[in-house]
Amino acid sequence: MNQPETPVVDCHFHIFDAGPAAPSARYRPPYAATLPDWRLLAGALGDPFGVVVQTSFLGTDNSALLAALRAMPARLRGVAVVDPDVSDAALRELDDAGVRGIRLNLYRDPGWQRIGTAPWRALFARIAALGWHVELHTDNGDGSAVLTALDGVLGESGVPVVLDHFGRPGAAGVADPVFSVAAAVRARRQVWVKFSAPYRLVAPGAWRELAQRWLEVAGADRLLWGSDWPWTNHEAGERAGECGETSRWPGTAPPEASLNEALRWRNAAALYGFAIAPGTAD
Repeated sequence: MNQPETPVVDCHFHIFDAGPAAPSARYRPPYAATLPDWRLLAGALGDPFGVVVQTSFLGTDNSALLAALRAMPARLRGVAVVDPDVSDAALRELDDAGVRGIRLNLYRDPGWQRIGTAPWRALFARIAALGWHVELHTDNGDGSAVLTALDGVLGESGVPVVLDHFGRPGAAGVADPVFSVAAAVRARRQVWVKFSAPYRLVAPGAWRELAQRWLEVAGADRLLWGSDWPWTNHEAGERAGECGETSRWPGTAPPEASLNEALRWRNAAALYGFAIAPGTAD
């Protein structure tokens, strides 16, 4: 008999059409990223589940994300982008569709300290009431300052924080202060880290050292894997192979098989609320 496929949860990929970008967008890929194309990638790595993350160039128009979630409700969850004035009805619609967090894309954003203003504090309180998390994306080396501020803004709410793309440490690598800040923040809330997009790092080849450091700081039960598909601004033939390599990262904590299982699907099932039973189908 054939062995049942091992589940894999891609915790970071994007869906979009070939239409126009939001007015504030820095760029817009000239192609569409579709669910069937994503399934080809993820399906080569295991029995695929996924988390659709709202891409920056679509702004707060989450319609493509919602369509994807509704097309595969048992297999997909979402992370949306919203403004503080988003209505309660819109948040309920997102929640009902499978959204489980909001993304703060503060990459090269000089006005990022707005997250400490009253409207954003009110939004975070609403996010807490939904049981959602906040996903944080910064430029390389900015994570420690932004995470410190975000933790202060979230206060005693207990809202979890998810760090995109290895937390984007700077040139200091494993000595970057984002690791010590994350260790301190863990005393107040869950801190999750996505192993994704090593090509966006200062030193892409050092991702294994960063992964090992995050294992020590965040713990084996707070690590997630993501493809970052379709690798916008970094499209290349080797990307699919890199996705397979990062998804199979074993670390050094025994037993390695258990750690890899946690990275590939067990942790994601806990954070995003997937009902995953290995070896079974929809």
